[in-house]
Amino acid sequence: MDADLLIVGAGPAGLATAIHARLAGLSAIVLDKRSELDKACGEGLMPAGVRELELLGVEVPSWGRTPLAGIRYLDGEVVAEGRFLAGAGLGVRRLALSEALRARAVALGADLRLGVSADDWRRTAPDQIELSTTSGALSGRLVVGADGLHSAVRRRAGLELPETGPRRFGVRRHFALAPWTDLVEVHWQDDAEAYVTPVGPELVGVAFLWPGKSASFDSLLARFPRLAARL
Repeated sequence: MDADLLIVGAGPAGLATAIHARLAGLSAIVLDKRSELDKACGEGLMPAGVRELELLGVEVPSWGRTPLAGIRYLDGEVVAEGRFLAGAGLGVRRLALSEALRARAVALGADLRLGVSADDWRRTAPDQIELSTTSGALSGRLVVGADGLHSAVRRRAGLELPETGPRRFGVRRHFALAPWTDLVEVHWQDDAEAYVTPVGPELVGVAFLWPGKSASFDSLLARFPRLAARL
């Protein structure tokens, strides 16, 4: 058997699973078809998430993190703001988070294989599963599907659920400027949301979320003139 856990997906969920496995004395192989582990997201961690990183022994590098004190919502002239009561959150560049999780998993002895895709899996014995990959077959006690929203592992297991509700899309861009606040800002507009997160001493991330009509980052930013003026 190659490992106790065969983890498909080397995002935060997959890497955190590998770290937990190694801390529990289990062997783990982590596969991901990507070699660059970035993703369009809001890049903010709540205080509970920061505590989880501490428990895992994960330290995000200083170039890609900054403390967050809370969240501010802006809808036209209406502003609502809430500050965290139990510790600080963390604005964290997604690549910095991936780097930190990857380093901790590897330091604990997890086997990380980037650029390797999982094709299919089958149970070969009550306590053994064979996973087909682009670099050959692997065997393990469990397969973990940490391969995202459209998980092939979940689909193969018959656990896929039909999509409900409208589809939404996201894009993100970073701006090399000092954050003007220690809060995540959420800007509301009729059919789009902008999530603005300080993610470093001189870096601000802006992510847009909107329903399924084609749009560019610049066209979305134009819907938020006050935010555009700051940037």
